[in-house]
Amino acid sequence: MRSDTTSKTQIAPSISPERIADSIRAAWQNCQDAINSDDKAAIRRLHVHAKNCDRSTNYSELRGYLKRHQSYFPSGAKISPHLVDPIIVPVRPQSLEEKLFKVMRGYWSMPYSKGYGRRLRFVVMDAYHQAIIGIIGLQSPSADLACRDDFLGVTKSSKLSVVNNTLDAYTIGASPTYAPLLGGKLVAGMLHAPAIRQEYWRSYGKSRTEQEGKRIPQPLLAITTTSAFGRSSVYNRLRFRDQVLAKPLGYTKGFGTLHLEEIYPEIAEWLKSEELFTPAGFGNGPKVRWQNVARALKSLGLSRKYLEHGIRREVFIFELASNLRTVCREGTLPEFTEFDPHDWGEYWKERWCVPRISRQPHWYEFHPFGDLEMALRV
Repeated sequence: MRSDTTSKTQIAPSISPERIADSIRAAWQNCQDAINSDDKAAIRRLHVHAKNCDRSTNYSELRGYLKRHQSYFPSGAKISPHLVDPIIVPVRPQSLEEKLFKVMRGYWSMPYSKGYGRRLRFVVMDAYHQAIIGIIGLQSPSADLACRDDFLGVTKSSKLSVVNNTLDAYTIGASPTYAPLLGGKLVAGMLHAPAIRQEYWRSYGKSRTEQEGKRIPQPLLAITTTSAFGRSSVYNRLRFRDQVLAKPLGYTKGFGTLHLEEIYPEIAEWLKSEELFTPAGFGNGPKVRWQNVARALKSLGLSRKYLEHGIRREVFIFELASNLRTVCREGTLPEFTEFDPHDWGEYWKERWCVPRISRQPHWYEFHPFGDLEMALRV
């Protein structure tokens, strides 16, 4: 029977630290070449490659969900844009909405993520056509995000309590049926829907923080998100009449492990052989991959520059309270803005959807099922 604690001598001979170091350098250089070319297609391929290296997601299961529920992903020819009727629905475990959410999340080129910490998921459905417009996935935000903290004007001592009043959107987007209609803007605007604050209260109103054991402050005040590929065409100039829905705050610094996903299993095995590996799980934090790669770089004598992939993502904040910064700085009571999802849907059709189909009258000449199935063959 194999021991749970494998000795270094059992593993180390088959793992060359020199080869791992060379692989890290090569992966970093390939990423830099893509960034320096300013080619979004090349950057997208990096994300697809990282997604293809993921072995934690059962894509066969997702293809099964797609086949059984393909009616929710109709061809554009079956959609009457003027009749789109968006509603936002919380995702419950083992529900139809959960299956639709997973199919959509697996469709995109971004590596699959279940989120971490506090988590909420929603699907935006078209009640008239009985189809999925898009999805929203929310999670606990990063404790350190300089442009957010500068905007809110929080001090180091008060930052955590303020951050615990916010969430981060790790996924926002439209299904391939509605993307040609600029459905991504419709879904993004739904972050202001009262249903999100209500679901947050239902899920976390009596919860406590994991780090300090304190009650999570209520209510939800803001949601942040970052673009996938540099400057965002979805969130920029996203307005509802005279209300700015997504406010740009700046850019991330371009650090992460995206470019090292292909070689991460080998890095992990080497760390295990050196008894330096931190497994994912409760109490080990949300950035276990980062911790392990940083530890590997230090042990291999490599610069931390290899954690800098260079993809600077644009950061946005959705202010759910009109007096957000005053609340964060002075502790005043929040004043929540009015937002009617039905009115937002009508405004979206007038502002973006109808002009789009006027400019592109053949927008519906495609079959999303084939694109979805292909994307899920990882």
